[in-house]
Order: sequence, then structure tokens, then C-alpha cells
Amino acid sequence: MKILYLTDKFIYINQDGRIIRKEISYEKGIVTSSIGYKHLININFKLPKSINQETLELEVEKYLFESGSLDYSREYKIVFFSREIEDGYQIEAFVVDIEVLKENFEKFIKIFKYIDFISAKPFVFESYYDLVKQVPKIDLFIYFNEDDSFVSCFREGEFLFVKSTSKLFNLAKSLGISIESCIELLRTKGLDKENYDNLDTYEIVEKFFSEMFMKISSLINYSINYYSLPKIDRIFFYSPFEIKNLFKEYEQFWNLSGIEFKKYHVDTDYDSFDYTAAIYNSKHYNNKKENFSIFLRPEPLYKRKSGQFLVFSFLLIFILIGNYIYLIQKVKSLKKEIEIREKQKKIYLKKEKLLRYALKKKKEEIKKLILTKKSLENELNNILIKLDFLSLKQQYSFYNQFAIIVSLLKDNNLKIVSFEKNKRHYEIVLKSKYDISKNIARFMIDLRKKNFKNVETNGINLVVENGRKFYVSKVSFDEIK
Repeated sequence: MKILYLTDKFIYINQDGRIIRKEISYEKGIVTSSIGYKHLININFKLPKSINQETLELEVEKYLFESGSLDYSREYKIVFFSREIEDGYQIEAFVVDIEVLKENFEKFIKIFKYIDFISAKPFVFESYYDLVKQVPKIDLFIYFNEDDSFVSCFREGEFLFVKSTSKLFNLAKSLGISIESCIELLRTKGLDKENYDNLDTYEIVEKFFSEMFMKISSLINYSINYYSLPKIDRIFFYSPFEIKNLFKEYEQFWNLSGIEFKKYHVDTDYDSFDYTAAIYNSKHYNNKKENFSIFLRPEPLYKRKSGQFLVFSFLLIFILIGNYIYLIQKVKSLKKEIEIREKQKKIYLKKEKLLRYALKKKKEEIKKLILTKKSLENELNNILIKLDFLSLKQQYSFYNQFAIIVSLLKDNNLKIVSFEKNKRHYEIVLKSKYDISKNIARFMIDLRKKNFKNVETNGINLVVENGRKFYVSKVSFDEIK
């Protein structure tokens, strides 16, 4: 059986574990595709433990419409993951507008008529571990292409969360060029400063990626606390186009945090992500809980409720025909019974009327209780948002100051030999790249200009190693308040 994976340009065909790529044309088989994160509404929330598993799906949909700002007048496809935590359920919900699905997959429907399975691109990286035969750790996968970018996190091979990150469109806009020109610039010049005649252009590119990775660093710290993670072990960066000098420029940045920074790669002649997605969809196409498709094939008649009802009706007719003669003899007695039933019916209708009135009163009481509950939940959410903001603000302050220090070291051609931090106090042992002692002194002056306090040194010492001269100094200072 063939399992097809559709992309904008190609069709990947998985037959008996062997994948080939072709131009898009009609093929028989299980038809699958994937939808980008930019089309999804991602809502993370918690539900109380008092909810049982049977009604969890209904409670999730209720929350999304009442608290997630979904429009009751529109139709949505909803996929969610739930994890049991100490005080309830942690819900990661993904919502896509039906009209968005129709618009994005219209060209495929014209060719294939049906799409059996649509995955979300952030889930696809789960199949990476099967392809490379590596032990899963706590990993981040950065997806960065011309029209979408996100960070997807997996814990021990299981999807945990996904967040949006900086878009290529923003870089192209800052440079005042098209997306295509921006991709060509990254491919040929990238983050190699020596390739630029205009340093202003380089600084815009370097600033874009620095800010992107700083935001991801802040996201990592927030996620470690929110999801109770020990740490992030590895970051894999995927892009369908090359970004020159990216890994050389930022490998040390992530290594300082104890995180491996690697290029996303699997052993294939095709695009690494599309190949991974073809494998993922081949494994998951029967998983209804992860399926965003609304273009499913109709079920066979015997599997449909209407078909089952039709079969049951025919059987019932035969039974009725067999009992027809006997029933004629019972007509008279049944007439008397009907009269009795009519009297009982009148009594029941009176009772029903009373019950409806009582039920109406109870519904009004429940409606009032729901409004009170919703008000309390909104107050609680506002408090949680304020607490999260305070936590992020403290984390951002440290990384912002650390970024200033790294920038000053780079400007003065200095390298870090060792780095220690005790509360608000830093001690750094520096080494000059060249036989110039004033670079260390200039670094200390720059620190004071940036408002770092108590900037001191134990002296600047000349060191000769393998015939090469350089200067070493231990500089201490207090961070910006």
C-alpha cells in the first residue's frame, strides 16, 4: 500500500518503507499532508482534576470557545494533548479555522479528491529519533523557512510544546529587500562579516539572529520552570536554505549554556524535514486524535450508522411480516390497552409540564453559577499572567546584561578564559587575541560606560606561550541594577 505525503512542490511516496519523490500528479494510496504552525491557534491552559476522561474533550472545546476567544459563528478543527499533573490536566490545544483548511488544501483536493490525514508540522520532529537511531533527550527543534518559523520541544521523544519565533519576513523588511533576495543574502553571505561591503547590512542580519536566539533562550528558561524540566540538552536548527556561518557564530553561545547546537539533518537526498514528515505521516495516519483533515473519504455503507440502520430495518420488516397474522388476533385487546395508555399519557404530560418548569428554574440557577465561576477564573488568569510577567522580566534582565558583556568582549578582541557569577557580582578571566594590553583596559572603560559597577582588575599580565605574546587579566564588576 502506498502512503503519499504532499508538499507545495512535490509528492513523497512511501511504499514498503522506501520513499521516492516526484512532481505532483495523481497517485492511488493513503493521501496525507501537513499544515504549518502559522495557520494554527495554539492555546495552553489547565483544567481541574474533577473532570473525568469521558467528558474531557467536551470541556476542552467549551473552554476554547468561552475563554479562548473562538468565534461561535465559525467552524474549527480542534486537536489537543492532555497530560495529568498534580492539580488537574495540562492542555496543549491546536485550533484551525475550517476556511483556512479549505484555502490551503484546495489545490490538492482538485487532484486527489480526499486527504486522509493532515499533521501539524511541529509534531513531525518526533520521527527524527527513528531516522537517526538516537536516544531521545530533551530537545528543541527550530523550524525556519521562508514563510513560517517556530520552536518545537520534545521530552524523551514525546511532544511537549511549540512556540512561534522570529520570521524571515521581518528580516527582509528591515533590509528593504524581497524574501527571495533575503534568502540569497543568507546563503551567500550569511553571518560572515568579511563578505559584506556594507557593514550596516551585516549588523541588521546579526542583530536579527542575536535577538531570535535571545528570545529562544528566554523561552527555554520559562519552559524549564513551567514544565518542570531539568534542562534542554540539544537544539536542532532546520532551514531548507543554507545560512552561511550560522553554526560557527552561535555554537559557543549555546555551549556556554550547556546546550548542543546542531544542524537538523537526516540521511536522505531529499529535504530533511519533508522526508521526516513523510515518515511521520506513514506512522500516524490512523491517529484520529492528531488528524486536522476535513477532507476524509466517506465510510463504506456497512460501517455508517445509516447503513447499519438500513440493514436493521430490513430484518425488522421480515420479523413484522412473520408476526402479522398473530397481531391481527390481538387487535381488539390492544385497542383496550391503547385507551388505558392514552389516559396514562395525559397524566404523564401533566407531570412533564411540572418537571419542565422545575428544570427551567434549575437552569437559571446553573447559569448564574457558571457566570460566577467564569468571573473567578478570569481573576485567577490575570493573577497568573502578572506572576509569569514578573518571572520573565527577571530572567530577561540577566540575559540582556550577559549579551552586553559578550558584545563588549567581541568589540575588544578578547576571549573568556573563565567566568564566575555570584548573585550580582561577576569575575571574568580575560585573554587578548593579540599582543595589545589596552584592549583589556578599553573593555573595563566600556563596562563603566554601560553602568556596570565596581569595575576592577588585579592587573594586566604579559604571557608568552609557544612564542606568541598575549595579555591576561582577571576583571571583576557588579551587574547593572
